[in-house]
Amino acid sequence: MLLKRVVIIANGDLKDLSYYHGLVEESDFVLCVNGGTGHALALGLEPDTIIGDLDSLHPSDREKIDQNYTQLIGHPAEKDKSDLELALDHAVSLKPAEILIIGALGGARYDHAFINTLLLYVPLRNGISARIIDERQEIIMARKEAIITGSKGAYISLFALTNEVSGIVTEGLKYALNGESLSYASTRGLSNELTAEQAKITFKSGLLLIIKTQAPPPATDFSWPGH
Repeated sequence: MLLKRVVIIANGDLKDLSYYHGLVEESDFVLCVNGGTGHALALGLEPDTIIGDLDSLHPSDREKIDQNYTQLIGHPAEKDKSDLELALDHAVSLKPAEILIIGALGGARYDHAFINTLLLYVPLRNGISARIIDERQEIIMARKEAIITGSKGAYISLFALTNEVSGIVTEGLKYALNGESLSYASTRGLSNELTAEQAKITFKSGLLLIIKTQAPPPATDFSWPGH
């Protein structure tokens, strides 16, 4: 039977646990990256597999998972791949329909967040849909086409990851592209907006990074007492 979805929980920032409660489904295969195990346990989840060098796995979390049938896949601390890349390799080997990654952004290490975003190429090259998500952002990497869903007014940024992404046609975005190209390191695709609850993006060639950011709530007007 085809595995529907693997949820990878990394050790980055999870600020609003209630948000993630609504994301993970009972049928999901939960794959934790080291200290991401603590996030899973805080969400009331039992990891199916924990992978990495296990250096940031808290002893109390280790005691809890030892009581279950969680698979531990250990790797040496000094290695050629990050723990998240190892987790993605394992997730791809399970041949799921989709991979959802949480806890891969934020924290004190921008270099980690940067490479974690680029690691979306691992499932993409294996024909598996994948996305990184947090409370405000959703990130995908695409070839040929992408469907983006969200609330009207959400920001949609399109960035070329190759020298050129050509023949881009968009539907459901405020600033439409009708066959134009985006070049690498160009800001032309920055801060577009959803005009419907779904946008469609198609293109002829290249590799596209798409970032959806929920628009902040409108500022509340107020006046100081006595004014």
